[in-house]
Amino acid sequence: MTVPTKEILADHLSQMIQMKTVSNSDVNKVDWSEFEKLHKLFETLYPHVYEVMEVDRVGRAGLQFHYHPKETAKKPLLLMSHQDVVEIGDRSQWSHDPFSGLLLDGSVYGRGTTDCKHLVLSELEALESLFAEGFRPDYDLYLSLGYSEEVYLENDVDGAQRLVDHLAEKGVHIGTILDEGGGLFPEAGGRLAAHIGLGEKAAVNYEIYCDRKGGHSSKPGNGTALGAVAKAVVAIEAHPFPYRLTPLVEAQLAATAPLKEEPVRSIYADPKGHFEALCTLAQEDPALDAMLHTTVAFTMAQASTQPNVLPSHAAVGLSVRILQGDTVESVERRLQGFLPEGVKIRHISGKDPVPASTPDSDSYRLLTKILHAVYGNELLAIPFLMLGATDTRYYKPITDTVLLFTGHVHDNRWGAAHQVNEHIPVDALPASVEFFRSFLLAY
Repeated sequence: MTVPTKEILADHLSQMIQMKTVSNSDVNKVDWSEFEKLHKLFETLYPHVYEVMEVDRVGRAGLQFHYHPKETAKKPLLLMSHQDVVEIGDRSQWSHDPFSGLLLDGSVYGRGTTDCKHLVLSELEALESLFAEGFRPDYDLYLSLGYSEEVYLENDVDGAQRLVDHLAEKGVHIGTILDEGGGLFPEAGGRLAAHIGLGEKAAVNYEIYCDRKGGHSSKPGNGTALGAVAKAVVAIEAHPFPYRLTPLVEAQLAATAPLKEEPVRSIYADPKGHFEALCTLAQEDPALDAMLHTTVAFTMAQASTQPNVLPSHAAVGLSVRILQGDTVESVERRLQGFLPEGVKIRHISGKDPVPASTPDSDSYRLLTKILHAVYGNELLAIPFLMLGATDTRYYKPITDTVLLFTGHVHDNRWGAAHQVNEHIPVDALPASVEFFRSFLLAY
């Protein structure tokens, strides 16, 4: 058995998309029966995986697979992904049923096709095909499938934390993890670049709020609770966190330099030596800006529900992405310095950023070796800092190296994750399965 055809892969992905595994911060609002349907589909599509590997149900819908060899001198390998998807938003904006798994014009459509059921598919298909061929690894192999990656659970322990605890209770320490994040991208001039995530900023949520007596809007006095909060917003946005270089971002910029034109090429090649010029570039480039410091985005607000009522409670939500070197506590302490009298801040969710992995590791070298063997030595390997967050943040305490890479080749035909009409080209599916097969065989 080899890699299934793109048509078979598309059919299997389509069936996965039909399971409405939408997560919610309130576990009581999740339809857990949809996860059960997905699990039954896994059992049908991947019989060799269930025959060869032990399967534990963890938490509300987590699955943790394990193959244990008789003897091994290698550190365990863990593949991971998540089964949950985000809400569809406004249904009227979708051209097709977001849970139909529709096959149309060479693509699979539906919520979760690019985040993250395409990765669930790749990992399970790689394992199924290899096990069917008789492959049995000479190392401990794990597959963890979470169920709450898209949210922070308000009334339960996050699914990934439960999966990690399950491993930790057994005394397991993972050598290498592969998870969502990077992929292969065609660059200008036809060169292919492999973007390999080695770390991520921590996604942390805060709330700034002010409580007052309220009253009638005809008598606002010297200001309102909302006005006080607004002053805090203005002050915080006027004082962004200072720019700085972390080792991973420095390595990312240097690796990206060959793809840039002058003078950016020289700046990226030696970011420390051109730090002032780099900071100037960041002012016009939101992605570069986010790589160089902890960012604050005000995304939600609440106050009075009527125009003629003074709010007794006004609040704004902050989505903060914390760079390594800052912490939840240090960020809160800095933000407090910009709050006017009567305005307070509280930490809602999220933890400190975990240390980034390094490109100076056997696993990173193995990954790049595999890619060069498949795509040629002209392929450019770029270690990078993810600006978003994955479930790997929970696993870092029991893991040596995290590689955020799926093996998919991306192009402009993809429908972006979390957007309306999310979709993935059918011909993008086999390359990822091939990558995981190669990595499993070579590890």
